[in-house]
Amino acid sequence: MTVVNKKEPILLGFGDIFLLVLSLFGSLILRYQSLPSYEAMQAHLWPFVLIFAYSFVTFYIAGLYGRTVNLARHSLPGTIIRTQIVNGLIAVVLFYFIPDFSVTPKITLFIYIVLSSLFMILWRLHTYSLLSLRKKQLVLIIGNGREVDELIEEMDRNPQSSFYCKNKFDPSGAVSDLSKLFLNGDYFRYIFADLNDTRVDAFLPELYKYSFPNSSVIDIHDLYEEIFDKIPLSRINYTWIMSHISSVSPKIYDLGKRMIDTVLASIVAIFALISYPFVSIAIKLDDGGPIFIKQIRIGKNNQLFSIYKYRTMSRSDNGQWLAENENKVTRVGQFMRKSRIDELPQALAVLKGDMSLIGPRADIIDLGNKLGKEIPYYSIRTVIKPGLSGWAQVNQEKPPQSVEETKLRLSYDLYYVKHRSLGLDFIITLKTIKTLLSRVGM
Repeated sequence: MTVVNKKEPILLGFGDIFLLVLSLFGSLILRYQSLPSYEAMQAHLWPFVLIFAYSFVTFYIAGLYGRTVNLARHSLPGTIIRTQIVNGLIAVVLFYFIPDFSVTPKITLFIYIVLSSLFMILWRLHTYSLLSLRKKQLVLIIGNGREVDELIEEMDRNPQSSFYCKNKFDPSGAVSDLSKLFLNGDYFRYIFADLNDTRVDAFLPELYKYSFPNSSVIDIHDLYEEIFDKIPLSRINYTWIMSHISSVSPKIYDLGKRMIDTVLASIVAIFALISYPFVSIAIKLDDGGPIFIKQIRIGKNNQLFSIYKYRTMSRSDNGQWLAENENKVTRVGQFMRKSRIDELPQALAVLKGDMSLIGPRADIIDLGNKLGKEIPYYSIRTVIKPGLSGWAQVNQEKPPQSVEETKLRLSYDLYYVKHRSLGLDFIITLKTIKTLLSRVGM
């Protein structure tokens, strides 16, 4: 059952559409000092439809539809202004260099960017203020552990959360203590319980007696997955894996994904060829070492394959974490890692079919074998092809450098394996673009 409010991004999206159209209408009024005619609106509307479309993409990349955007309201105006500057620059290119999108006079475009930015800032600040004032629903949580604490912290700190938790009941407690919570007069619309914990079974008759059918009992792990977009590792066992994980995808998905991989990897390969002379000179001038490194990585179903990357360290690290050796990232390597230029040659592995553009990251064989021994069910992530980018890469701030950080990566990878689709791949692509832009300071 869905308990997380998914309607807020839709509300924001429809509000954005209305404001962008209103901004165009207002721009024409300011430009001509009168109400625009039907012909004038029609002449401007179709070219501006493209601006509206890619504006949604840049808004998404900027995080304006994200779950945590309200946590940084002080930076919201700056984010909107920077995003609108990007939208304006793209519009200038379209309007000035592509005749089919040209409208005159161009001053309308400038007025539109300024006006839409102002409307967006006022709209977002006002909307989030209203959302923050809404009444939250009281919930009861039955469970304990790190993941339960994460959920409670999210409810407390995020104004966009629909719930608040006044009581967390430990499964080791007495049944009579649970009954007192209901007898005190509290009404719980939702009860989030760790249904995997056998101790919770003893409380189910009381929950049925006092809350059914007015309250819904939800598995706390389902809620965790829905809120954080990752699988709680405490839930992983053979039963869960066989129920939710499969290497078989819909044929239309496999066909579409392969077509997209081939087209985009061909483009990336062209960029790799273009970058080769410049990267080669930079690496040679830096330390005189080899340009490429070859790595043996673990692919789908634990099959091994080779990839080539531009060398970014003083030598091949064989999958070791930086803290485990004295191997250093070179000066040129630092820039290539931030911009991911070092990844470009991997497009060849995508064209061969060993990898996909989107998927769990392929481990170097030594590191993958080590992690497989230390983390239960770790190899499950290899039931599908690895990728250049993935759900874990766009959600973790930096690559894992410890077993604990790798466990977090696994929780994201399993979420992707379970929910993989072309829609999710598109979201990962947008988030990857956002990550790359932030790394190069844009």
